[in-house]
Amino acid sequence: MTKTKTVRSRAEMSPEYFQALSRMILSQAYRELAASVGFAHALQFVPGLDFKQKVIAHIVEEMGHYKTCAELYREIGAGELDAACQTRVERERRIPPIESFLELGVAQFLYDRASGYQLREYENSSFDPYCRVVGQILEEEEGHEDFGAEVLIDHCRDPRHRPAAQALFDKWLAVSLRSFGRPGTAGDRFAVSVGLKTRSAAAVMQDYIDDVKSTMRICGLQFPTRQRLEELGVETAPDIDLTL
Repeated sequence: MTKTKTVRSRAEMSPEYFQALSRMILSQAYRELAASVGFAHALQFVPGLDFKQKVIAHIVEEMGHYKTCAELYREIGAGELDAACQTRVERERRIPPIESFLELGVAQFLYDRASGYQLREYENSSFDPYCRVVGQILEEEEGHEDFGAEVLIDHCRDPRHRPAAQALFDKWLAVSLRSFGRPGTAGDRFAVSVGLKTRSAAAVMQDYIDDVKSTMRICGLQFPTRQRLEELGVETAPDIDLTL
């Protein structure tokens, strides 16, 4: 792959680069805010002090990452991020409310894992300040998705819980896949071409899909069909592999 130019300030950016970077930071900030709001709502369903403390720690971390994104957004001259993110969370409703402890586990297993895959594509971003931010977030979020997997596996040990787990899996897989963006768009290609990220949305999405398969096998879960994903608002690459 051709090495792309390292960018460190707004003065070095083309208008197209600036717009793509702004959208990227805004999307990441939205995911952090949506996760913290969703996990805070779910706290009422969390049993026991130890689990509650874990979830509270996750909420605090997500809000810290949101603040970091807001500071970087302001630093590049894109303006104030808070209003735009709050509008998305309140009005677009892309992140459904979490209504049970099992759903919290599924959400953390899938949604946090998807966020990790997206962030790892930015570890060597051509925008140098974002590399430092990404490294910090990945280090602090390590283990979130493992907590979710433990909850999901524990519930699925009882076959009676598997239908509910499957329904929640389909729901949150769709939410998570939408967060990757539409594969094959001009914006996706541009971000790769200028080194803002290293690979296409389709490639990262497939790696994410492959990563969740081992837990799915343990839990006795299945992927929804491509048609079902489309009904849930997800656009996937034509050659995506949903086999177990």
